[in-house]
Amino acid sequence: MKVVFATPSLAGPTAPYISALEQSIPLITGAGWEEGYAQVVGCPYISSARADMTRKALDAKADVIVYLDYDLSWKPQDLLTLLETPGDVVAGTYRFKKDEEEYMATVYTEPSGRPLLRADGCIKAKMIPAGFLKVTKEAIDKFMTAYPQLIFGPRYNPSIDLFNHGAYEGVWWGEDYAFARRWGEAGGDIWLVPNLDLTHHGKKKDGTDDPYPGNFHEFLLRQPQPT
Repeated sequence: MKVVFATPSLAGPTAPYISALEQSIPLITGAGWEEGYAQVVGCPYISSARADMTRKALDAKADVIVYLDYDLSWKPQDLLTLLETPGDVVAGTYRFKKDEEEYMATVYTEPSGRPLLRADGCIKAKMIPAGFLKVTKEAIDKFMTAYPQLIFGPRYNPSIDLFNHGAYEGVWWGEDYAFARRWGEAGGDIWLVPNLDLTHHGKKKDGTDDPYPGNFHEFLLRQPQPT
């Protein structure tokens, strides 16, 4: 099985990202995965950059693509956990870059208000960010079948605008939530792995790192529990 990690950025990945990925690779190859890497640097259109990387990954015969944002870091085991969690679309979520602890995801809930869980503890999600996201080649095939209008390029080697963004029913959708919406409408499930230690990195005015660490599982445990 082969995984290709795909990262878009304007000026290259951050040092914490590079360190996290370098520490993760031995675990991933040790688990039997063949790995590859695709990146696009300097493209201001993130959906275009991700489409380009998706095509490169498929050309490299990837079974799985993991989209990683350039300003994230994680514990090495967390990337392997994401990769090996069952599901065609699996994500981790992380904090917004602000002092208030708030996460980028919308999840399905039971009538009691508790998150809708799978047996392995994954949460069924409706909307997820695309910065720590696993997508299988089978998911891409299903997406291309459902949305032929988003296919472009030569017919012998077509690309798919997986993260096409824009207005929909009176609301502007970013590229990650637009992907999630379309995937759900095509009948696909999204599974969120909650117990991951993901840090979203910003910069202070003096240029030093401004990290926002978080763990969605631990965050949920601190919330008032539904009765």
